[in-house]
Amino acid sequence: MVYGFAEDLVNEVIAYLNTNMPAKQDVIDAAIGDGIAMADVVDYIRRDPSDIRSLTNIPSCYVIVPRTNLLNWKEASAHQVHDLWIYLVARDPDPETLRKLIYRYARALWETLVDHYFDTATWKIAGGVQPSFDFSETITRNNMSMADVKIELVYEKLETE
Repeated sequence: MVYGFAEDLVNEVIAYLNTNMPAKQDVIDAAIGDGIAMADVVDYIRRDPSDIRSLTNIPSCYVIVPRTNLLNWKEASAHQVHDLWIYLVARDPDPETLRKLIYRYARALWETLVDHYFDTATWKIAGGVQPSFDFSETITRNNMSMADVKIELVYEKLETE
């Protein structure tokens, strides 16, 4: 049997975000209308974030699965549950503008992931588990501020042979 496991989940989420999040960002930017615009994500990275200050392509989005549980497995099927963490790193010269951007990126990520859930997702956000949003402290160096938002979700899927 060949299961997709974590790699398939990460690939599916990245593909959907890459295709659909720019339009969501435009809708949010237009709705708020204060002249602050979210730039489209430049890179989707499939590894743990290291020192965000070393990033050159920003905004960047890290997508990882740190843990997998098999709730019920048999020879021809597996009910998989994966923790999925998404980090979005942004920067701006003004720390206050950056904080607004980070909040808006979190909203854009969440709304895009919800659209995915009701659209084409083969992996589903697990019911009964609350998504978590963690907003980092702002790091300022050489007149540039950086920060990130981390979203923790739980996805599940029953794969069969």
